Amino acid sequence: MKREPILSRQVLTYMLSLTFTIVAVSVLGSFLFYTVIINYIPGGAEASTEDQMTFLDWVWVLISTTISVAISLFFTVKLSGRILTPLNSLAASLKKISQGDLAARAHYGQSHLGELKKLVDDFNAMAERLQTLDAQRNAWNAAIAHELRTPVTILRGRLQGLVDGVFTPEPMLFGTLLKQTEGLTNLIDDLRVVSASSRVGFSLSRSEVNLKEILESTLSAFSPEFTRHAFSLTITLQDQVCQCDPLRILQCLNVLFDNAVQYATSRALHVSNGVTQGQNWIVIEDEGPGVSDAGQKCLFQPFQRGTEAQIVNPGGYGLGLSVVKALMVAHGGDATYQRTHHNHSVFTLSWPV
Repeated sequence: MKREPILSRQVLTYMLSLTFTIVAVSVLGSFLFYTVIINYIPGGAEASTEDQMTFLDWVWVLISTTISVAISLFFTVKLSGRILTPLNSLAASLKKISQGDLAARAHYGQSHLGELKKLVDDFNAMAERLQTLDAQRNAWNAAIAHELRTPVTILRGRLQGLVDGVFTPEPMLFGTLLKQTEGLTNLIDDLRVVSASSRVGFSLSRSEVNLKEILESTLSAFSPEFTRHAFSLTITLQDQVCQCDPLRILQCLNVLFDNAVQYATSRALHVSNGVTQGQNWIVIEDEGPGVSDAGQKCLFQPFQRGTEAQIVNPGGYGLGLSVVKALMVAHGGDATYQRTHHNHSVFTLSWPV
């Protein structure tokens, strides 16, 4: 593996080279200069024995000084160029970023100094990360505003109608308003879970539970929906005592079962659980039509919905699966999707025993 040049070593090398070069010019140059004078210039031998500085001595002093200054300037310009060029680029880029231009990047030019290259690379990586975070922040703000606009508009319209006497106060109207309010509450809770998925301000209430009982309870709650949509269930459950937050696991199952009701067209659902290689798992599989390759890329991203999902359920927020992902990551596990060769959709929840 090739070692990168170290800045301090490079500076030391240049300074030593400069010193030895000047010494060589002074000693060897003096020797050669006076050798030529003594041996090849008439009267040079007599001039060399004089105690006073002669014209030739002054000529040599001027020549050696000029050569030494030229060498010093050459090394100084070369070294300062290698050091100052990337630093100036770095300073200019920092100024641009402070002014809001997150696309600014530094360049190290012709410098091959290891520390400077690493400094520039780290700065560019930081700038890239800042630009990505800024783009994500803008996308999140736009998405949240878009998702909040519809229920807030409905609430405002209904309440304004009540104030103006357009609508008659009745239980059905209040039920509609309550449903919109509950939708807003769920949206806010989902946003909190997704934004806290790094576990900052997010905690789990773990307890020892039987996973089979949680699954049976959730399936029982969804039984009317499954019956109404003519679902055929294949349930393979086993007693499985594990450590988890039962309410959060229940929340994940609600999202997955609801998605199956909304998007699966096969009307067949397979549910199973177990333990494999130190991992608790729950598998929920439907028989299609499956998620396209393009849709899988953003399947667990908040506010990201594939074209098929938007057609089937235009009113969805695109937060459900991102919440499931965040909750399973908080458990130290993961939520994954796989499409089989029969175009079955297989969602797996897993976390360590």
